[in-house]
Amino acid sequence: MGTPQPAFIFPLVLGTFFSVAYVFFVVVYTVQPTPFIDEIFHIPQAQKYCNGKFHEWDPKITTLPGLYLFSIGLNGPVSWVVGRQLCDVFALRVTNLIAAAFLLSTVHKLLMHLHNPKYVNSWKVMVAGVNLCLTPVLYWFTFLYYTDVLSTLVVLIMMLLHFHRAPFAAAAMGVVAVMMRQTNIVWVGFLFVLTAVDVLGARVLKAPVSTVADIKAVVKKLRRTAWRPYRLAEVMADVVVECLGYGAVLAGFMAFVSYNGGLVVGDRSAHTPVLNLPQLGYFCLFYLVFSLPYAPAHIRPFIKLCRRHTWATGIILLVGLLVVHSNTVVHPYLLADNRHLTFYLWSRLYGRYLAVRYLAVPVYMFGAYMMHVSLQHRSIIFRALFVACLAASIVPCKLLELRYFILPFIVARAQWVSKSWLQLWMETLYFFAINCATLYLFATKSFMWPDTPGLQRIIW
Repeated sequence: MGTPQPAFIFPLVLGTFFSVAYVFFVVVYTVQPTPFIDEIFHIPQAQKYCNGKFHEWDPKITTLPGLYLFSIGLNGPVSWVVGRQLCDVFALRVTNLIAAAFLLSTVHKLLMHLHNPKYVNSWKVMVAGVNLCLTPVLYWFTFLYYTDVLSTLVVLIMMLLHFHRAPFAAAAMGVVAVMMRQTNIVWVGFLFVLTAVDVLGARVLKAPVSTVADIKAVVKKLRRTAWRPYRLAEVMADVVVECLGYGAVLAGFMAFVSYNGGLVVGDRSAHTPVLNLPQLGYFCLFYLVFSLPYAPAHIRPFIKLCRRHTWATGIILLVGLLVVHSNTVVHPYLLADNRHLTFYLWSRLYGRYLAVRYLAVPVYMFGAYMMHVSLQHRSIIFRALFVACLAASIVPCKLLELRYFILPFIVARAQWVSKSWLQLWMETLYFFAINCATLYLFATKSFMWPDTPGLQRIIW
């Protein structure tokens, strides 16, 4: 659809994106040239690695050292050329600025693969890719030395390799993804099951497995094949070969967890897994807030759906209310750290007015519907796996941390591109306005903590 893009357009967009991000980066560094919040752990650890002290580890750090190793690999050759070590705050933060440019390129390629240019305008796909990379929580951490941008980039590269039928390269990237953040293992498992289902569909059904009827047909044929052991062994061998890379990563991760005695590598007392089902509601709210330009068009269909399925709507609403009532978990960090916007969300709304927690349930339901709209054209296996991976990655977390929502949000939103130019440009302006407001708040609103030196600021 539409006129093909000239070859120079995307590099021009990429350059503009990087230039604007660099302006934001300079402002953040100017007002906060010293390590901030989690950077007080990440930056000294990266500097130890820069100095070859790989045996020293800060026990407060929870993630594996993928971020630091990547920084050394990026800054090391440049340091050798310029003749001095580049491992200060500025140079380390630049890691994420460069990763953000690669992220835009990866998202663009992923969207072009997922959305056939015959049916979706390639110009709209490009704008949608820019918008995804402008997602406020993700975009903000481009300017600090956190794991989020690189973690998101590596997982999306893994998925892109998977969709291009390169399972072993994707599995290798899965190892890198886990080194960035351990919870990325759920997305390796996601691709493992998708691959197994694809192989079974191709070998048994001779067609993709997209519906419940397809699943039943595969199970039925496998039962018949059980009487022909050689044929069954042949099918299972194909599954094993195709899934071998992902399986090796999953097995290696289980061995790591057994050896490590847990998922995180440090600060375990503050990151003990719990059952926190309201996290799914918070994610649906997050999804709705950052899909707001598209929400008005879906209000009426949502209401019609609820009216058509009154009993199901009532049961879901009741279950949501019961979960909020019996399973709301509040991490001490959420109540104590006023440098995060979630502190103000909780202290001024959720914590102060208990009714807000219950009144938010219908809003969560609408957010879930919006997510359904993004995923509805994907197979039932894909949708079920996505929900399972979403739950596995956020439900065990006691802390309400918006950064944990970034990756599932990007994965879900990447499955759908609006055909409306008005919606796309509204989204661009909406995200840009939020990012500017966040930067303004960070730069102008500062305060002191009695027991901590330096000015404190507010971030996501």
